[in-house]
Amino acid sequence: MSLRIALIMMQKNETLLLDPWLKYHETMISAQSIFVFDNGSNDPHTLATLNAAECRGVTVNRKYNQLQDYSTTGIIVAELIKYLDRENPHDFYFPIDCDEFLACKVNGQLSCSRDDLDRSLIDFIGNDKVLTIPRKYVNSPYHPNRYSEIPWCKKCFFAQGACQSLVFGFHAGTSKAGSGEAETNITYIDFHYNPYQEHRRLSKQKIEYFVANPTRKELASYIKSQRFNFHAAMVLLESEYSYLHTFNNQPKTLLDSSLLDRLEELDVDVSKLFSDSNVKSLRFQAKIVTQHFYQETIDLADQIIFTLRSLAGTIKRLIRNQTQ
Repeated sequence: MSLRIALIMMQKNETLLLDPWLKYHETMISAQSIFVFDNGSNDPHTLATLNAAECRGVTVNRKYNQLQDYSTTGIIVAELIKYLDRENPHDFYFPIDCDEFLACKVNGQLSCSRDDLDRSLIDFIGNDKVLTIPRKYVNSPYHPNRYSEIPWCKKCFFAQGACQSLVFGFHAGTSKAGSGEAETNITYIDFHYNPYQEHRRLSKQKIEYFVANPTRKELASYIKSQRFNFHAAMVLLESEYSYLHTFNNQPKTLLDSSLLDRLEELDVDVSKLFSDSNVKSLRFQAKIVTQHFYQETIDLADQIIFTLRSLAGTIKRLIRNQTQ
């Protein structure tokens, strides 16, 4: 039996991943069960990809195209799930991001097979709890087929008739039966990490929802506040040297070719998903090390100037108080 599965996603200017994401899921789920909210894309390639997807049967909703709509994604998606329950019911509803590829884990291995997905879900048909994805596998933009297992970033989805509410990021929700949860072996293969410049572009897009034209000082202040999407500000302060070494020192990694093999079968140029630099070359290493320490020197100089100005202000206040 092939289950009816709906995927619901919001995106903006996902130039690199939108086409691979659509191709992969249309062959697994069917275009008619994919629902994309576009949050105001203006990139020509992204717009063309969305238009082509609509012609294939994907539903593209452009109503929520304002900055403030991004932070209410959970509410918007939950409303659509309830609408589909009434008008076009599916067995399962997956709120998902454009960098996440639906998969499952079978006998300790990742699987992109639709048959395995159905077998993993069949026991949860009609379940009235919040269904959870307990772990995901996050990519490295420098190492094809290498993924880090992330067991602390739970996501949720729902069986037919169960959805009550969702929070932003889809990390938690409530069902009409309450807040009880049922863990599944569904997983996401997450291409959260793009080649360095693309990763910065998307992070800048995310942080500009909250800090317009941010300076490095404003980004540092935003990070300290631990406010919404502060991790995007951290990316913008990170050098490529630091970015690369994050992936050179990944702790627990899994080697698996199932997703990239599947994308290549679909004529996706997977090389675009990875850094095109020879990261082992001395020239590349020298360049990113120089950039890294140059920026650190500037940041240190700015901090010294700020400290000296603060100290000068304090001294002036003390002198003024003594003369009064």
